[in-house]
Amino acid sequence: YSIHRDQGVNVRNFFKAMIVLCVVFASVGNAPARATFMTLDGEVAVLDNYRGQGYWLVVMIWSYDCPVCQREVGEFQSLHVRGHENNLRVLGLSLDGEAGAMMAWAFVAEYDLGFTNLIGEPSEVAEFYTRESGQPFRGTPSLLVFSPTGELEGVAAGAVDLRRIEAFIQQF
Repeated sequence: YSIHRDQGVNVRNFFKAMIVLCVVFASVGNAPARATFMTLDGEVAVLDNYRGQGYWLVVMIWSYDCPVCQREVGEFQSLHVRGHENNLRVLGLSLDGEAGAMMAWAFVAEYDLGFTNLIGEPSEVAEFYTRESGQPFRGTPSLLVFSPTGELEGVAAGAVDLRRIEAFIQQF
């Protein structure tokens, strides 16, 4: 993947953020049961700060090299944009970890994603999914749907028709 200045990507800031991300990953390696990940800008992010904020939250767990994620991420971007009218937000969670951080960042830039994306180590993301859902993590994409009060209301693994998610939420 090549990064071009004409795409609006500030290369210097990108590399500064990657250095910070690598340093902070080292300090977050033993994350407590509380779901703590990183933003792609290298900031510590606690998932509890996103859920239970008065809107539905769809957490899409993805990886930069997942063909289904590549195919569906544009639909999640559209869902996020439409969701502002319907009290819904999308939050991406990359399981690419420190080793894949630059590729995850490039994925977000390539697909011009406007929703927040966090990143974690694969084992931490899998543990988070299992802890929240009570189900084993099967791979990407995987979804968790949280109510406006922060309660887990839906879980899915694999490709999902986003109209089903919207219809599910409208039932409440």
